[in-house]
Amino acid sequence: MTDYDAMYRSWIAGQDPRARELDWRLAQLPWRHRMLLDRFPVRGRRVLDYGCGDGIFALALAARGAEVTGYDVSAAAITAARGFDSGARRAQFTTEEPGAGVFDLVFCTEVLEHVPDDRAFAAQVLSRARPGGVLVGTTPVGRSFFDPDHRHLYDRASLASILAPLGRCRIQRRYRTPLRNLVPWNQSGAAVFLFQVTRPS
Repeated sequence: MTDYDAMYRSWIAGQDPRARELDWRLAQLPWRHRMLLDRFPVRGRRVLDYGCGDGIFALALAARGAEVTGYDVSAAAITAARGFDSGARRAQFTTEEPGAGVFDLVFCTEVLEHVPDDRAFAAQVLSRARPGGVLVGTTPVGRSFFDPDHRHLYDRASLASILAPLGRCRIQRRYRTPLRNLVPWNQSGAAVFLFQVTRPS
């Protein structure tokens, strides 16, 4: 079994010292997270960040007016998330699996490629959404953002085979540079698949 506490501690130790400062981390939010914040209104909605790491994206969602729960299997990452929140209670962070059928939106960013049974995992995460709720996630295209812990390399067809049986599904390839997203053909370079799955009512 992967030691996600050790992975988190190793990751944070390798970052800029300012990575332990909330304002700096929010200013350095990855482009994939900024894209999601721009595309999906969350104000007044009950939102789950599934696989939240140390909670920066969850806190960015809370700053947009969402009622946020951040969940992660790493106790070390959740401890750091609570430290970033520093008693302000802008988000709830937990290592306990959240309840099923209660969230309007479930975000799961760059987690799917890490789990051995991605089909079962996707169904489990979607079950946290209420009927009619939406799972939104990103996963690297092929070897983009390669990590030795990645268990799967996706193209559009393989990702659709996992997600389409679960509900109404939409998959888009997205690039860091907004102008590249306007070009109607696939381009070289790092990209992610942005997926949305609506849970049947």
